[in-house]
Amino acid sequence: MKKLVFLLFLGLLVVLNVGYYTELEEAETHTRWFIKQSPTLRLEFFNIHANDGDYRRVEKLTPEHRQMIIDYCKYRLGIDTQVTTQADVERCAKL
Repeated sequence: MKKLVFLLFLGLLVVLNVGYYTELEEAETHTRWFIKQSPTLRLEFFNIHANDGDYRRVEKLTPEHRQMIIDYCKYRLGIDTQVTTQADVERCAKL
């Protein structure tokens, strides 16, 4: 019973502190794991910069893409931003 509780606790710690995103590199899909900067139950994140070299223009971002950038910046990089300027988008492009 103690082992089960320990394993559940360990699993919860991993889920709270580890995340991943996928990227396409030379026609191959790679999963990139990272340590989250703040805990959340969310495991999968979307890095909109992982699949192409061009930065997205802030004027053309949909609310969904804007939220994906905000979440990625917060949990992967530890940057709190509202993605209101192009500089915010580029700052969150760090891999």
